[in-house]
Amino acid sequence: MFERLRKNGWSIQAQFLLYSSALLIPALIFSGLMIVRSASLERAAMEGEVDDVVRAVTTAIDRELAATTTTLNALASSPALTDGDFKAFYNQAVAVQEVSGNHVFLTSRSGKQLLSTRVAWGAELPRASSNDLNAVIETGKPLVSDVYRGGAAEGAPTFGISVPVKRGAKVIYVLSASISPQRILEILQQEDLDAGWVATVTDRNGAVVARSKDHEKHVGTLLAKDHWGGSEAHAGLWRATDADGEAVLRASSFSRQSGWLVSLSVPEAIANRPIVHSWALVATLAVSFTLLSALLAFLFGRKISDPVRALVEGARGLGRGEVVSPIQSSIREVRDVGEAMAKASETRQQMERSLRESEDRLRLALASADTGTWDWDLKSGALTWDQRMRELWGLGPDDPVSFDIFVSAINPLDREPTFAAIERAQDASAAVEYDVEQRVNGVSDGAERWVAAKGRAHFSNGVAVRMTGTARDITDSKRWEEHIQLLMREVTHRSKNLLAVIQAMARQTKLASRDVDDFEVRFSGRLQALASSHDLLVQRDWHGVSISELVKSQLGHYLDHHASQIEIEGQRLIVTPEAAQNIGLAVHELSTNAAKYGALSVPEGRVEVRWTRTGNGGSDPRLHMSWTEKGGPEVNSPSHKGFGQVVTEQLTARALQGTAHLMFERGGVSWTLDIPASHILA
Repeated sequence: MFERLRKNGWSIQAQFLLYSSALLIPALIFSGLMIVRSASLERAAMEGEVDDVVRAVTTAIDRELAATTTTLNALASSPALTDGDFKAFYNQAVAVQEVSGNHVFLTSRSGKQLLSTRVAWGAELPRASSNDLNAVIETGKPLVSDVYRGGAAEGAPTFGISVPVKRGAKVIYVLSASISPQRILEILQQEDLDAGWVATVTDRNGAVVARSKDHEKHVGTLLAKDHWGGSEAHAGLWRATDADGEAVLRASSFSRQSGWLVSLSVPEAIANRPIVHSWALVATLAVSFTLLSALLAFLFGRKISDPVRALVEGARGLGRGEVVSPIQSSIREVRDVGEAMAKASETRQQMERSLRESEDRLRLALASADTGTWDWDLKSGALTWDQRMRELWGLGPDDPVSFDIFVSAINPLDREPTFAAIERAQDASAAVEYDVEQRVNGVSDGAERWVAAKGRAHFSNGVAVRMTGTARDITDSKRWEEHIQLLMREVTHRSKNLLAVIQAMARQTKLASRDVDDFEVRFSGRLQALASSHDLLVQRDWHGVSISELVKSQLGHYLDHHASQIEIEGQRLIVTPEAAQNIGLAVHELSTNAAKYGALSVPEGRVEVRWTRTGNGGSDPRLHMSWTEKGGPEVNSPSHKGFGQVVTEQLTARALQGTAHLMFERGGVSWTLDIPASHILA
C-alpha cells in the first residue's frame, strides 16, 4: 500500500489532512501544556492556601491560649489573693468564669485545692493532679496541659492552663483554668474549611484536642502511633496517608503557647482535581479539533482538487493539439497562470513585511520585559549580545564582547554555579536547559545587578555547538525579597521589645494601683498610648515617626475638647521607633496627669509642647523637648513617686541615653527631655 502511494503520490485532500494535522498537533500540545501548567499553578496555589490556613489556625489557637493566660495572670495579681482573702478571691474568680466560661481553681504547693468555681464556696474539694502543678511550681512559668478526662461532666475531655502565683520569687499557689476542647473546635469552625478538608489539633502526647470532622468521636483519643509519629516529624507541607488509608496532602504547624500540633489534611483526589479536569479538557479539545480538521481538509481539498483535475485535462488536451477552454475556478492561480510569478513576488514582499513587523514586535516585547538576548557560538567562541545584554553587563555599544568579559563581571560567589549550569546545559544526555541567577558587576559603571539568565544548547551529533537564550534584570525583585526578610526580622525584634515594655508596665502599674478596677483603667490607658505609637510605626513600615504626629496621637481626645488650651510647636523631625515608643509613653503620662490634676483640668489652663534640634553644626547635636503647664491649679510635689513619674523622669531618659527633669512648680508642671540627635532620622 505504501509502495503504491509512493509511486502514485498523495491526493490533495490527503495532503491537506496531513498538513492540517502537522499544524494542529503542535497547537494541541502547546494548548495542553498551557492547560496543565494552569492546573499545576492552581494546585500550587491550593497547597499555599493549605499552608496558610494551618498557620492561621495555629495563630488563632495561640491567641486564644495567650488571652486566657493573660486573664489568669491578671487574676493571680489580685490583692485579695495577696491578702489571703480566699472568699473575696473566689467571688472574683466566679466573675471571670461567668465572662470566659472557664472554671477556675486555686491549688496550694502541696496539691490541695483551696477553691474552685465548679462548686460552691466552702464545699469539699478534691486533691489536684500533681503533674502540671509540679511543672508550674518548678519552672515558675504558665503551662498549657495536654487533654485529660475530667471537666464538667464526669470523664469529659478537657485541658487546662495554669499560672504561678508568686510571693517574691517563690511560687505559693497555682491558679488554673479548666477549658473545654469545644473552644478549640470553634476556632477550627471559624476557618470555614472547604469540603473534604480536615483540621486536627493534637496535644504533646498525640491525643486529639479538636477535629473539624467527627469531633465528638475523636476528641481525647490517641492518634495511631505511625500517624502521630509521621505528623510530629514534619512541619510545613508533605504527603501522607490518613487513618483510612487514603492519600492526603498534609500541612502542620506547632503551637508556640502549648506545643500542640495543628495539622490540615486534604485528600489527594481533591488536590489533583484541577489536573484531572485539565487532562479531560485536553482530550476533548484534541478529539474535537481532529474531527474539525479532517472535515475542513476534505472540504478545502475538494475545492482545490476539482479545478486542478480540470487543469490537468486541459494540459493533456493542449498536448494533443486540442483547444483548451478557459478553466472556470475561484482560484486565481488556476485561472491565470501568467500572473503566478507576479503574485508570488507580491506574496513574498508581504511575507517579508510581515516578518519584519513580527521581528519589531518581538524586539518591543523583549524591551518591555526588560530582557536581553544572547547567542554563543561554541566552536568559534564568538558571543553576540543585543543592546540590553550590553546594558546588563555595563558595556557600551562598541565595546568588545567575549566569554572572559562575561565571566569577569559575574560576582565570584556566583561563578561556580554559572559554570555548573553551562556544563549541565551542554550535556546532551541530561536534557537540561541553562537556568541561573547571578550577580553582575557592570564593567564600566560598577553597578551590581541581579540577572536571571535562561537558554538552551543546540547539538550536532550529540555535541553542543551553540547556545542561545535571554537575560533579565531581577534586581528589584531580589531587593524586595531582602527587604521582606529584613522586615520579618525587625517585626520579631520589635515584638520581643514590645512585650518586655508591656510586662514592665504591668508590674509597675500593679504596684501603683489601688484595686483591679484602678489597675484596669491605668493599664488600659498606657496600653492605648503604646498602641498609638505602634500604629504610627506600622503605618510607616517602622521607618520612624514624626514628633508632631506622635504628640497629637498621644493627646488624642484632649485636642478635641481642649484644642484652644494646647500649643504644639517644633521642627519637622522624624525619630527612631525606640524614641517614638518612649516619648509617646511619657507624653501620655503627662497628658493624663494634666487632665486629672493640671492645666487641662480647668478652662483657663494652657499646655505648651515644644521641641527643637540643637547644635546642628557642633560636635554634640541634641534633641530638646519640653512640656510646660500654665494657669492650672496650684501644684504641690507628690509625696511618693508613681509609675508616671518614673516613666517621665527615669525610664525615658535611660532608654534614650539622655536626661529628663520633671519639676512641680507652683504655676504648673514642667518637663524637659534632652537626648542625642542619633535618635533623629530626618
